[in-house]
Amino acid sequence: MKPSTPKANFFLVGAPKAGTTSVDRLLRQHPQVFLSPIKEPGHFCPDVAEQLAPSFDKKTRLDIAAYLDSPDRPTVGLAWVTAFEHYQRLFEGAAGQPVIGECSTFYFSSKVAARNIHAYNPEARIMALLRDPVARIRSHYEMDRAHGVTNRPLLALVEEELALGERANWGNSQFYVGASRYNEQLREYQRHFAPENICVLSFERLVAEPEPTLRDLFTFLGISVPSDALLPFANRKRAARFTRFNNLLHESGIKPFVSGLLKKGLPERLEKAAKSVYYREGGRVVSDDELDKLRLLLRDEGLDYPPATTLGTLPGSTTATVVASTIDPDQLESSHT
Repeated sequence: MKPSTPKANFFLVGAPKAGTTSVDRLLRQHPQVFLSPIKEPGHFCPDVAEQLAPSFDKKTRLDIAAYLDSPDRPTVGLAWVTAFEHYQRLFEGAAGQPVIGECSTFYFSSKVAARNIHAYNPEARIMALLRDPVARIRSHYEMDRAHGVTNRPLLALVEEELALGERANWGNSQFYVGASRYNEQLREYQRHFAPENICVLSFERLVAEPEPTLRDLFTFLGISVPSDALLPFANRKRAARFTRFNNLLHESGIKPFVSGLLKKGLPERLEKAAKSVYYREGGRVVSDDELDKLRLLLRDEGLDYPPATTLGTLPGSTTATVVASTIDPDQLESSHT
């Protein structure tokens, strides 16, 4: 590691399935921003890493040391970077950009990430993207179904998680509700960081009013507002056509290996054709009736939206007001996730 390697000063902490990937891609295009080549290094949430270890052991692991030593570091989605010296090296490619950061969505639901980030850089800027919990959970569940993580009904998974109470976590449940408890998650960051260092934006506003929302984002970061800033489409909704086969690939642990072979062995056009056979775009796996029941369960849990702690702008803060949107969730799904 070079002695001059800078510290990260910006963290896009989540929530999952609330537009973080699209914002990450947008920021990577900005000349005043340098983001970690590993989008989600998860360095500051060892609690979540431990909870997810059994499931991630089935997946292809990235050799972090070899990746960092390589002159070519392609952008990687998620890879746990546990060693501090490896984490610091993620930012050695920065060349004087005022904004240096990363986007690890597990930081938002972690019990220790806010404290650990503050210990690392107490002046860091924190951004959270929130989304209506029902739409967020549906999107999360549909992603899990597409990846073969589960084929069980959504409501059964949610009810089992709620039955665990405070013991629920990423390791013993799908944690759909836990990742949607925005009030307590935001309060943890507000305990450690000054109001002016925290920005909260809503997914609904990002889709309904992209220009002023992106302006809030760039203003918070203290960088220029591009005249042609467009939010990239990311993580479009899809469903596996062959559910049982998809689950068997996931449970056996060979799905990442097969996906890797497709990426390396096929031209992009043929890879897309193969995916179109395996997945169907825009597939819905949750009925309106299930969503209505889910909303009642969440209301009983006090998870109304927007969360009370984000209503209005905090004194002296650049935190953007979170506003609920009347846009249909299906329209949101087809745009950005």
